[in-house]
Amino acid sequence: MWTPTRTASSWFRGRLPRRRPARRRRKRTDRTRVDIRRPYDPLSYLEANASERPDDPAVFDLGRVVSFSELAASVKALVRVLRAGDLGAGEPVGVRLPNIWEYVALELAIPAAGGVIMPLSPALGEAELGWAMERSGARWMITEADLPALLSGRPPQPQPQAATSQTRYQGPAPAPSRHLRIVEIALTSGTTGLPKLASLSAKLKQATFEGFTTRLQVTQADRVLVMSPLTQGIGGMCLFCLRLGAALIMLHDARPTPETLLRLAATHQATMLVGVPTNVIRMLQSPDLKSTDLSHARLTAVAGAPMPPAIAEEWERTTGSRVCSFYGSMDAGQLSVASPSDPQQKRWTSVGRPHATTEVKIEPDGEIAMRGDTVQTRYWDDPDGKGPQDAEGWAHLGDLGHLDADGFLYVTGRKKDLIIRGGANINPTEVEDAIRRHPDVKDVAVVGKPDPELGERAVAFLVAGPPRPITLDQLKAHLQTQGLARYKWPEEVRHLEELPTKGPGKLDRQSLRDRLLT
Repeated sequence: MWTPTRTASSWFRGRLPRRRPARRRRKRTDRTRVDIRRPYDPLSYLEANASERPDDPAVFDLGRVVSFSELAASVKALVRVLRAGDLGAGEPVGVRLPNIWEYVALELAIPAAGGVIMPLSPALGEAELGWAMERSGARWMITEADLPALLSGRPPQPQPQAATSQTRYQGPAPAPSRHLRIVEIALTSGTTGLPKLASLSAKLKQATFEGFTTRLQVTQADRVLVMSPLTQGIGGMCLFCLRLGAALIMLHDARPTPETLLRLAATHQATMLVGVPTNVIRMLQSPDLKSTDLSHARLTAVAGAPMPPAIAEEWERTTGSRVCSFYGSMDAGQLSVASPSDPQQKRWTSVGRPHATTEVKIEPDGEIAMRGDTVQTRYWDDPDGKGPQDAEGWAHLGDLGHLDADGFLYVTGRKKDLIIRGGANINPTEVEDAIRRHPDVKDVAVVGKPDPELGERAVAFLVAGPPRPITLDQLKAHLQTQGLARYKWPEEVRHLEELPTKGPGKLDRQSLRDRLLT
């Protein structure tokens, strides 16, 4: 069994440079001088920012402000430590940290030292961590000091210096092309089965970086509030903004309150808010919203679940921050993103246009398929496999959607989540959007319940506000005013204090289905 051999405290203590005296602040401009067409090399972007604007903030981490010069010096020091610590070329390193500035430094340092970073959510349990470390072949985990206590009682394991050739990483040698070199291992969410270890190449990361930052019009004047864990895909997108000179605003709580998000956005004058639709929904419901100044927030970028159009409209009307959805998967990479300059209705209802280097097609059954530079080609734990693609390179991940005449992509739900009632398909997302327009509904999820006569019947799980729970008859009356076809109406209502989730704001529908069977 695996046990950690390196901790964050042992890596950082006494190894990072001291803070440099403050220099005279240079004038900030809105120009982005970094050439995004160059090959994937995050360290060179950081060095360029540190040279041009050494004292500008790179990370706001609670009470500390880390400048670009401090971050660059710390990353270089970590690269030296990693190389001196017997890190092999192409060797994975697990990183299990909350949203702190040290995680940002390691995200840059590990690939620069020739290793492969494997972000691990602090929410993972002992069994999940052990599986990821053993499956990947990683010897090291950089974590907070509480992890050894979490794993107490395990048999003692050899230290890295005593590791045998059987326990050492035996993965593939680095690819001859730096564009094809694997720089990150991403744990999938397991929605298509057991979790897998997706291999993200330098080419994939560069293509995603260019598409994401170009569409969102990121500049060095931006300040990005990271509302999701950096160890997961949505939060990880924010690191691309740092490369263009934008500053990151951190919060350590994996499940922040809406009041905390609003306070940080106002305090640091955030220009971009990046997270999941749940973050937006809860901030809209917070009584603090009316007294919070969000005038600097030019856009709010969300992913992980469909953004209800009514919520997007209310958020923009209330705050003035333009909602832009983006879409991707740990299995296939980041595929499309809306732009703040897109038409309003397109931003509220679509996930934007696919990246320039990504092809998207809609299969006859409505499933989205994609291929191109932003799609990963294989899994780390199956190096001889073909990854998520078919023989022609198309990846199918079970999402349903369509493309309009202007090339905008719309994601309407998961193929496996369709409710089939008497042979008729019911899309839960469509029903949920209609239910959310009820003034007393705070959140909703619709799932199918097995039925011997019709196959399935729709059940609505409601999170309702005061004064009292919504009855089934009241819900049906509301859906009639929304013009929703009668066969799509839920035939049972259940009330919860909150909906179950897995990952940052991602609804756990299977948990709700299981409740219906007990």
